[in-house]
Amino acid sequence: MRKGYSFFDVETSTGEVIERMSSDRMLIQDAIGEKVGKFLHLVSTFLGGFIIAFTRGWLLSLVMLSSIPPVVAAAAVMSLVLSKLSNRSQMAYAEAGKVFEQTIGSIRTVISFTGESRAINEYKEHLKISYKSAVHQGIAGVLGVGSLLLIVFCSYGFAVWYGAKLIIEKGYTGGYIINVLMAIMTGAICL
Repeated sequence: MRKGYSFFDVETSTGEVIERMSSDRMLIQDAIGEKVGKFLHLVSTFLGGFIIAFTRGWLLSLVMLSSIPPVVAAAAVMSLVLSKLSNRSQMAYAEAGKVFEQTIGSIRTVISFTGESRAINEYKEHLKISYKSAVHQGIAGVLGVGSLLLIVFCSYGFAVWYGAKLIIEKGYTGGYIINVLMAIMTGAICL
């Protein structure tokens, strides 16, 4: 909205601006709506998980800290890929809106030159690109969540194995092992 008049005359069309404003409105509403409460919830879960873990079993907690970087890396890669694919889909929707707006704006010219089928085909091509981006976004989301859960479950297995060693050698109990395991992994997921 801070762009000059010349930007809208040369760089973009009315349909693209309207489509962008409509889709960006939903993103802004989502960002303002529940993000503050969710942020407080995640920070308190993160801090509470680590406090509980270190008070119950500091040795296992220190060992389990090694599982946090892979969890964070998997989540970061997943969010980067999903945001890139979402942006591609949004751009294709904007192009489809641009074609629609131009066609409706000059409907007499389009009909007089029998260009309806050409306009429809061009609109469909932009929607196909958006559809493919949405499919890729779904696949990337599934693979990202799958890799994240793989790392979490491998961390659970490692914690159980090391916890068994601590039960035998250091006198830990099974309850402490489970408390530390759940607290660290819950805190790591909230990071």
